[in-house]
Amino acid sequence: MPISYSGGKKNPDLENIQSELYADSKTFRDRTIDIQEGFKSGADVYESKVNVTMKAGSTDAVTADGSIGLNVQKSPVTLTSIEYSDVIDDAVLFGTRFEASMAKGAFNQVSDEFDKKVLIQVAPAIGEQVEDRLWNGATTATKASIAAATGVTASVKAAVAAMPTSLFDSLPVRAIWNDSNSKTVAGAGVADTIKVAGTAITSSNIAAEYSKLYAGAPDKVINATASTAKIFAPLAHRQLIKIANNTVGAAQQINFLVEGAGATEKIYYNGVEIEFHPLVGLMILTLPEYLKVLVDLAGDNSFLEIDKMANGAQKRYIKNKQSISTWVTNQRYITIYG
Repeated sequence: MPISYSGGKKNPDLENIQSELYADSKTFRDRTIDIQEGFKSGADVYESKVNVTMKAGSTDAVTADGSIGLNVQKSPVTLTSIEYSDVIDDAVLFGTRFEASMAKGAFNQVSDEFDKKVLIQVAPAIGEQVEDRLWNGATTATKASIAAATGVTASVKAAVAAMPTSLFDSLPVRAIWNDSNSKTVAGAGVADTIKVAGTAITSSNIAAEYSKLYAGAPDKVINATASTAKIFAPLAHRQLIKIANNTVGAAQQINFLVEGAGATEKIYYNGVEIEFHPLVGLMILTLPEYLKVLVDLAGDNSFLEIDKMANGAQKRYIKNKQSISTWVTNQRYITIYG
């Protein structure tokens, strides 16, 4: 006899769950700058400078004349405590594919598949945002200070104003405004860094704009032998550089050296390696050790505490906590383009 059926049909699930693409947390993984650990709430950063003056040789006794100056300054840096936390209500997964991996028993509603395929993405999402805030973010107070400051160009002020409001200042913001005691004028104010004015960068002018940054850097930095200078640039510049290098026609010029591909690729401008990070509208050229991130423990960036809620609640909490701050030293050897 014929079969009569009405109602929907259950489709089989696609085996794989298509997950979000998360940006690489390169700063902590590769330690492209100076990551300092072991601080709970704050740290003292010391900087030194020695000045010497040549004198005519003498057989007399040495006297105190100040011709050798030994200078040390201490700047206290306060770390900011940040966290990512929320409550997970696993009961929401009832009636979904994740129900099948829940253990039998009314008290058991944690899905092993959900934890392995969805919850596992929390750590890379946190890493992505912390990486972004290290290079692109400013506190409300610092935004106001920079907006009112003299000695900062309108374009840089606009770039800072457009940054995400963060709980701590990013590295380029520290290179624009800070309260270091090692500056010419100690305390809160415009940084002693070298500022280079630029314009909106495209594939047609990127080489010219990089030349401004390179020319503005102190020769001591470019020619340093104890360390190697690097350019810290926006992620988008990688594409613009390759477009510029592959321009078709008589105007073609290879202004950037590209070596390798994929994860091992390295790009240079005039011999200075370029590190790509989530900067927006700004670039920095300096020795990497002058850019600092102070943390309690670098591993805090990826550590998650997940446990049951108290008092019999059939929910779980998830929490990540970190202490973090950025800092810049030897400011007169940092060139920032904006």
